[in-house]
Amino acid sequence: MADVPLRGMETGAAANASVEDVIASGLDGAGQPESVSDLVLAALLGESELAAVIDGTAAAVPATASAEAAADHVAPELYLQAIAVEGFRGIGAKAELRLQPGPGLTVVAGRNGSGKSSFAEAAELALTGDNKRWSGDRSAVWRDGWRNLHTAGQTRICAELAAGAQPGVIKVVREWPAGARLDDATSYLQAHGQARQPLRAAGWTQQLELFRPFLSYAELGALLNGRPSEMYDAIQAILGLDQLVDAEKRLDAQRKRLDEASKGAVRTLIDLRTRLAGSSDDRARLAERAVAGRNFDLDAIESLAVGADDSPESAISLLSQIVAIEVPSADTVATAIEEVRHAAERVASLADTPAEDARRLAGLLAAALDHQASHPDEACPVCGGRALDTAWAEATRAEITRLQRLAHDAQETRTDLAAALAAVRGLTGPVPQVLLADPGSEVDPASARTAWQSWAELAGSGTAEQLMATGADQFAAVADSVGELQSGAAAVLARRSEAWQPVAAALAAWAEQARASERAAAKLAEVRQAITWLRQAGQEIRDARMAPFTQMSAEVWSMLRQESNVDLGPIRLVGAATSRKLSLDVTVDGVDGAALSVMSQGELHALGLALFLPRATAQESPFRFIVIDDPVQAMDPAKVDGLARLLSRVASERQVVVFTHDDRLPEAIRRLQLPATIWEVVRREQSVVELTKSEDPVSRYLDDARALALTTELSEDAKGVVVAGFCRSALEAACQAAIRARLIGRGVRHSDVEQALTKASTLRMLMALALLKDAERGQDVDGELRKRFGQAGVNALAAANAGTHGAYRGALKALVNDVERLAGGLRA
Repeated sequence: MADVPLRGMETGAAANASVEDVIASGLDGAGQPESVSDLVLAALLGESELAAVIDGTAAAVPATASAEAAADHVAPELYLQAIAVEGFRGIGAKAELRLQPGPGLTVVAGRNGSGKSSFAEAAELALTGDNKRWSGDRSAVWRDGWRNLHTAGQTRICAELAAGAQPGVIKVVREWPAGARLDDATSYLQAHGQARQPLRAAGWTQQLELFRPFLSYAELGALLNGRPSEMYDAIQAILGLDQLVDAEKRLDAQRKRLDEASKGAVRTLIDLRTRLAGSSDDRARLAERAVAGRNFDLDAIESLAVGADDSPESAISLLSQIVAIEVPSADTVATAIEEVRHAAERVASLADTPAEDARRLAGLLAAALDHQASHPDEACPVCGGRALDTAWAEATRAEITRLQRLAHDAQETRTDLAAALAAVRGLTGPVPQVLLADPGSEVDPASARTAWQSWAELAGSGTAEQLMATGADQFAAVADSVGELQSGAAAVLARRSEAWQPVAAALAAWAEQARASERAAAKLAEVRQAITWLRQAGQEIRDARMAPFTQMSAEVWSMLRQESNVDLGPIRLVGAATSRKLSLDVTVDGVDGAALSVMSQGELHALGLALFLPRATAQESPFRFIVIDDPVQAMDPAKVDGLARLLSRVASERQVVVFTHDDRLPEAIRRLQLPATIWEVVRREQSVVELTKSEDPVSRYLDDARALALTTELSEDAKGVVVAGFCRSALEAACQAAIRARLIGRGVRHSDVEQALTKASTLRMLMALALLKDAERGQDVDGELRKRFGQAGVNALAAANAGTHGAYRGALKALVNDVERLAGGLRA
């Protein structure tokens, strides 16, 4: 394995390219076997692709985008213009959130259950096809509740996008007919003046992975459960690295499956050995030897499973050899012996004839001629007379030729007899070796062996007369005894085969499992190698992705840490599989500490934002908007102020849409006088959701008071009480805003400010705290009001206070105007 898997790719490319492109590029220069590379790429693609590569039914095809394809799909700068929702989650009848496309901060506020988060989830689902609130380990209930209960017809979500300088909008739509499942949506993209297209035609898939512009509370919440692996996964998702987690999980799942499969044959070996021990068949002993030790002889096992036994000394082999003995037929033997008889009779018919005499004399002369050749000119060794010289040799050769002509018939008959005898002797050959062996107690080859030996002796050295006399009977004894022996051996083989079949079936099944275990073990080694490489490469990708945003993360943390004594150092995603975790280096008042043990839930939320925002706002991202759902939860008031400033800063260059149920964020935005659009969401009966653009509380109370002062549907007494009550609420809100602005601006802790407001339990005490900086100086409020706002200010306070306890009898419109001037002066 290469020490640096991604050494062929620059850090910037590893940070900004898709996971698939980075991995494919890294594999090109890593020197990995092709099989390992295929496993890594298939793991990135999906479970079925990985299974196909492991099973050998397909090879992985890297789903990487070429430079040309990427150039063709460079998305323009995209802003959200509207989110329209019908029949989805908490929204029944169609509701639409209109947004100003372009940089700026929009806050959508509403209580839990108002339907506000349904807009955020709809936008995420429309563009990505998924929702982080439902994915992961959530139960099926989360997915089953996607359709609004008050909707009987279709469900439709639509995100309208403004694309740079292009005219009109791009609509991204998902819709479901009544009764359809979540996965059965019809989805399409439609640009202004153009036909509908599949979503993939937009070419946003890679950018959505890299620069995902959605952050849900579910992702932030994953940081709160204290499980390092889930925090690791949550941060990876924020960084757009879900694929790495998924790929490692898929490979690890296959590793476990293959590890289990590789041990399958060993686990069932005890049962097999027990079955073999209970068999008396010789093949069982061979099988026991084949499965002994750690290296199994699977070839031998498979051979035994089909009944074969390659050991020549085994009983099965000997019995099989007995059955295979070939004995010529009785007719063949009878015919051969009859040929001997005919040849012998012809030889006998020529006995004592000139032909026979000539044959014998020719033989004698031929022997003398041979002697003369080696002893020339010597005297005849028989008579001692004439010398055997050259003249004698020439005369003798001439005589031999004459005699051979006379002896031809006699010689021919003797040749025929020799050939007939040779034919008989070649009928069977020597006793077969199997008849000399011991095939077991169930058959006895002795009789056949004795009969064969007698026949072999007769056929090998017996005379023609002996063969003619006893040959037929002796061969009949061979045929009968061998036939009887073969019948017995065949019966024994049949019995043993029947008894062996269950054992053979067990052997065959085990051998198949063992082969599968061998294949699994081989593939397991490759999967482990793929896991090791991917983990190392993944760590480099994670480091590369986080490196460019370290400084911004630190800046974000510094804005959100407000009054926290926790300093955040380097953040890394380390480890893999079950040991993966988020590594946070923090100091508490300058002392090193464990992040998760010292950081509050609000601080962990802030950490999540510190990691999400740098990635989502990367310059390379075509998405110039970010959607954040419920980031305020668990934050203390000081951090809410920091969040408001942070969001406002990000909104100077990006479109920031925040959904919250917490009134503290809108309040902080108003108090800090940050530019923002605030929408309030209210859910009526039958899941009817209404959106209204929100003013500050003082203006809202005064508008309500002015509207009621003009109504004709209430009695004068009722109007007097209600209008005075709204005026009182407006003054309370104005005092609270003035107090918060002054004290927080001086650096007073938020918690101390809220405690002071709680103690100022009456309107006069709030006035004293706002005007005189002391809630206990209520008796001096009128004088201060008169000095600053004249008698009208004193009267406005008195009327608002008194009118809530009884009908105000004065001019209601004038009261509202006086209170408005007083409230404005307090806030100024």
